[in-house]
Amino acid sequence: MGLTRNRIYHILELTDPEDRTARLIGFSIVGLIIINVLAIVLESIPSILEEYGNAFFRLEIISCIIFIVEYVLRVWASVEDPNTLIDESGSHVRDSRRRLNFMFKPMAIIDFLAFVPIFLQLLFPGVDLRFLRALRLLRIFKLTRYFQSFELILEVLHDEWRNLAGTIFIMLVILVIAACGLYYIERDIQPEKFGSIPEAMWWAMAALTTVGYGDAYPITPLGKIIGSLVTLLGIGMVALPSGILASSFSERMRQKRESMQTQIDQALEDGLISDDEERSLRRLGLELGLNEEAIKSLVENSQSIFNKREDPGR
Repeated sequence: MGLTRNRIYHILELTDPEDRTARLIGFSIVGLIIINVLAIVLESIPSILEEYGNAFFRLEIISCIIFIVEYVLRVWASVEDPNTLIDESGSHVRDSRRRLNFMFKPMAIIDFLAFVPIFLQLLFPGVDLRFLRALRLLRIFKLTRYFQSFELILEVLHDEWRNLAGTIFIMLVILVIAACGLYYIERDIQPEKFGSIPEAMWWAMAALTTVGYGDAYPITPLGKIIGSLVTLLGIGMVALPSGILASSFSERMRQKRESMQTQIDQALEDGLISDDEERSLRRLGLELGLNEEAIKSLVENSQSIFNKREDPGR
């Protein structure tokens, strides 16, 4: 039973990128998620929903059954994760507690929400639950488990959330000040567009984000001056979070390459990278989100440096 559970864990978590069974199941789940998202989009067209409504409902039932089985297997096999065996105090964690901790992880919650809507639809068939369509779109976040780029972006957002929150707070302050200023300046001249501070906020948001819809804009000289300043500030405010994310993304990639480089150096301690070590390095590189060319380049460069160090005359 333990071997079966261990095998299920490695298949669902895709711990070995070269495992054909794990890749097949992973691609199948990704395909099912994409089909579900397309179905949700097509359901919004009344003519298509009227003609294929039953087919969409059957697809929903089948998808939810698969998602339920996947969720149950993930919870059951989660105790095979070696990183959860010991807690921070060094004590052994019981299997029931490890499963409970797994169920409250963000990805496990997304897996759970993937099939909850069907139960609500079956329990309340006569109630208009259109919001469930939006809830079903959360299934797309399940793709983060299968694409390293999504996971990397989430890591960057987690690392930089304080800086991003500070940027958003500054933008909100500027938004309120700009809206209040335009309200007092333009309210008598354009009461239909700047008749209240919340209405003025619509213009301020469009100006700060440099969108500029054109449906509301100041016409007084002082209002135009303030509008110009807000637009210039908006260019800088939009660039701030972009710079923060880009810098953090680059730092993350550098850390991954350094981690890969350390493993390569350890493998080269005996002067040769065996086939087993090469496969292990390839798996590690793929897990870190590096492509085949980047992995090959790192290995070749390390081998070249090692050979020159061992034989300076070469």
